[in-house]
Amino acid sequence: MKPEEPILCDPEDWANIQKVLAGDFESFEQLVLKYEAMVYSQAKKAFRNEAEAEDFTQDVFLKAFEGLSTFRGKSKFSTWIFSIARNEIIRRYRKEHPEIDAPVDTLSSGKLGDNFSSQESEVLEKETTEKIRSLVDKLPELYRKPISLHYFENMSYKDISENLNLKMNTLKSYIFRGKEILRDWLKKDDEHGKR
Repeated sequence: MKPEEPILCDPEDWANIQKVLAGDFESFEQLVLKYEAMVYSQAKKAFRNEAEAEDFTQDVFLKAFEGLSTFRGKSKFSTWIFSIARNEIIRRYRKEHPEIDAPVDTLSSGKLGDNFSSQESEVLEKETTEKIRSLVDKLPELYRKPISLHYFENMSYKDISENLNLKMNTLKSYIFRGKEILRDWLKKDDEHGKR
């Protein structure tokens, strides 16, 4: 019999993954909180647009969630999620620019934004920001305050947790949940036109 390959995944991550696979979906949030910033920074380099980078980050974690049963622990979870993000960036770029077979180094060096004029990018970003601001205003206060402080006031999680007297995990959970609500609203906006 072949000996089992060792699990190279971080033990805490591996334990959370096993819980998710056993039906405890809340445990996936721990993985999101831990690796969200890494995926987001990669997306920000590629898209140069905060809203798009945030949506992309959510999509990557959704893909990871859907494919979690295929993760065997033969690498770190961060490596696995990073490769999902990278492949997704390449896929999107090729879809938008079929005439270019994008080399990977272009993607990670953040040159994708150059295809838009800076004026177009500014208008697009302004519209997106205004739309998101108006949706954030409709959130329950529990989520609205942390999200506003983090994304519009550029406050760090540490400052917000002190400011609102919240534990770090509670704060991250509020921001995560608030973003999920926003994402659902934006998705419905796309499906049904304007709210």
